[in-house]
Amino acid sequence: YKKIDVAMEAFNKLGLPLIIIGDGPERKKLEKIASANIKFLGFQSEAVVHQYYRDCRAFIFAGEDDFGIAPVEAMAHGKPVVALRRGGAVETIIEGVTGEFFDDLAPEVLADSVRRLIEKYTGYNSDAIRQQAAKFSRQKFEQSLTDFVNSKIS
Repeated sequence: YKKIDVAMEAFNKLGLPLIIIGDGPERKKLEKIASANIKFLGFQSEAVVHQYYRDCRAFIFAGEDDFGIAPVEAMAHGKPVVALRRGGAVETIIEGVTGEFFDDLAPEVLADSVRRLIEKYTGYNSDAIRQQAAKFSRQKFEQSLTDFVNSKIS
């Protein structure tokens, strides 16, 4: 459901580096279609994952998720996200400010969004991206929930 194969096909065409962190039942199949620019790191500790967030240029999110915590984690590190325009991504990502969207799961469409991000890359403001991610912090969620409950019992 994460559509890693779509991201891989796009990056195979682009020839840009793509790092895939995590394991799953599709890994062996995916490794067979990976070009030399794609690296599989498997399961990594939270500290290592956060280091990759800090060091990456952008985060690719090709799947559809109800919320999608990984794009928000990338944004918390000030990194723009390229995401499918569906699910929770449309609520967390601001097009042109915190990332770019693509509207179809065709690898060519994702590749076009990556090219768009590259063209605009210096225009992305890490602080603005972090501020957007902060709207989805645990602290913010707890405060919103408390405010909602209090408003209903008042």
